[in-house]
Amino acid sequence: MLTDNRLAEILIEKKLLSEKGLRNARERQRNAENESLEESLIFMGLADYAKLGRAYSIHYKLPYYPIFHNGIDAPAKERFPLPFVKRTLVLPAAKEAGQKFTIVGCEPDSEICKSQVAELARGGKIDWQVASRIEIEDAISHYYLNQRIKRETLEIKLPFEFKILDADNNPDKSVKQPAGGPAGNHGNTAKINGKRVILIEPDHKFRGLMSALLEQEGYRITAVIDADEAIKELLAEDAAYLLTRRIFRSRTRHVEDSISEHKLQVEIRYFSNLGGIILGEELSSEELFRNYLATVKLLFDTLTINRPEITSACRITAHYARLLVTTSGLKRKSQQALLLAIYLKEIGNYGQDHASEINIFSLVPMPPYEKSAIMLEKIEDSFGLSEIISKINQPAAVSPIETRIITLLIWFIEKLDPGNEKEITANDFYRQLDREPAGLIDKQLAEELLQIISHEQHLNGRTHSSGVILVIDPTFERDHGDLYNQLVKENYEINFVQNAEQATAFRKQQHPLLIISEIGDDNYNGIKFCEESKRNNPNLPFIFFTAEDHDKIISKALTAGADDFLSKESSYQVLFLKMNRFIQRSRSTQNQIIGSGVSGSLQEMGFMETVQILANREKDALIKLTDQENNQATVYLHAGEIIYASYKNLEGEPAVYELLNWEDGFFQVETPDKLPERNVFGSTEAIMLEGCRLLDEELRDIKEVTI
Repeated sequence: MLTDNRLAEILIEKKLLSEKGLRNARERQRNAENESLEESLIFMGLADYAKLGRAYSIHYKLPYYPIFHNGIDAPAKERFPLPFVKRTLVLPAAKEAGQKFTIVGCEPDSEICKSQVAELARGGKIDWQVASRIEIEDAISHYYLNQRIKRETLEIKLPFEFKILDADNNPDKSVKQPAGGPAGNHGNTAKINGKRVILIEPDHKFRGLMSALLEQEGYRITAVIDADEAIKELLAEDAAYLLTRRIFRSRTRHVEDSISEHKLQVEIRYFSNLGGIILGEELSSEELFRNYLATVKLLFDTLTINRPEITSACRITAHYARLLVTTSGLKRKSQQALLLAIYLKEIGNYGQDHASEINIFSLVPMPPYEKSAIMLEKIEDSFGLSEIISKINQPAAVSPIETRIITLLIWFIEKLDPGNEKEITANDFYRQLDREPAGLIDKQLAEELLQIISHEQHLNGRTHSSGVILVIDPTFERDHGDLYNQLVKENYEINFVQNAEQATAFRKQQHPLLIISEIGDDNYNGIKFCEESKRNNPNLPFIFFTAEDHDKIISKALTAGADDFLSKESSYQVLFLKMNRFIQRSRSTQNQIIGSGVSGSLQEMGFMETVQILANREKDALIKLTDQENNQATVYLHAGEIIYASYKNLEGEPAVYELLNWEDGFFQVETPDKLPERNVFGSTEAIMLEGCRLLDEELRDIKEVTI
């Protein structure tokens, strides 16, 4: 059997397919359910029957026979009936004098298949030749079932007037649609002198659709999957337009920056993900949501083009909503409903400025064909959007969780203005929260939001932390408030733990500048923990801070490796100066231990949350992850999008999905010196959603097994 991997190897080795073409075909395979590499190559026009047949010929060392074009031996159809050829995928190509048969198959090394063919040939001589599986399947459909096969071009019929590009911003110079017919009737469409368009579209199905439509409008299309390939194409040959999705902000920003950097003369045009709606297809619930949300966003951008404050508020709301649903463990459907409700709410708010009574659903333009009303009804039934939106700013006890999140974020944006560069402290947060009516804000969600803000500011470098101090002393804050307040005033993060186990985990994940410890009690042996800490990191300062003053205790502490033994009776000014001296010494050596960037625990800040925050920054980043068994994983982001992931023998999207399962371990974020070759091709947003779906399925399967 010729596997997909072996087929790819032959095509590349014999220069029948480019590396870029193979990457694109593989990406389509990931997007299309149960599709073979052959089918992807044929669909995208990267290979034909002849190329695939040659690959089969090389693999099996047998001649290629173009069975689809040459046909089959009609009389032999009776000897080789339909059930047999469908089961074995072999066809009688010809029958010569003397009972000699030319048999074409895609698995000629199958002993079972050969014995069955020999039995049907009734002693006749068999000459085996090969063709690709897809060509044989098409030949069966054509010659046995009389079906018309046309894979080369896909006929596209639009259910309403539609145009992707205008040739010029000046309406007088634009190409006109013929009167009395939709844009889908391309036979009379004026040509545009073959202007070149670079199309950036990672979704293969939609890319094929867009390419076909643009070609029928008269453009020369070069379709690529990401911004980097688009820039390479533009450097190789000029283009009139660069067409990309507006919804992928990080990708479009990268394109704009690259065009400016290389001083390229090309006009950027944008479109939204409306492929299924354009074609009037019967959409799945997932496709229905994506297309409907894209339509809503498109309307929102149009309505608020001159209202940047509304656009900014909605963008921030959607950003924190994604992070909140991740930490809250909401199901994927709730995530979708929440995002859709946010945009519909903002559209409704805008509409209220222009009319006394507006149904927010009536503002969303659905394509004018017969299925639009059914689609809208399905969306409302599926997501319950009316209830979510109607209960915004109502008491949390009577509101669904999606509404509670929106109510919380409205309050957050209005009261704390997260769009500015000012650090949001816990004191600011709680002070504003206390002013709200009792029961309006979900306190648990508010706590989760505060944690997200803290993590985000940490990753963005806005908290200006001087470093982390680990304290193993339950009375430190209570009995030594002056010293504690002085350290906090200097922007040190003071973290308290109860025992050696917690302290060890914290030391590994947070890389403190200093450890302050009591001698211990029945549950904690400070001397033993000091020895273990110094064994693992001799450069990390360890100070005993205690009321004990026996020479024997002091001797044990210093022998264990302690850097100092400070009495709790000392003045806090002297204690602070001594501690600060050790901190400054530690700071210079810690950079060699953990490198640049920020780090943390996956228990405190999950992988998905870290990726989403970094994606919002739209910068290059390297995330290094380590689990409890010291297994290593790496993820690279370029302009806010995941481009590379690796964990053990997993590469690309499978590695990302595996890392989403990690609940324990540590992460470190750095600025990469060099970016690796890309092995992740889908958008980060789509990958995260798919990861949530897989996690939901896994949890459901586990629950079913336990029940």
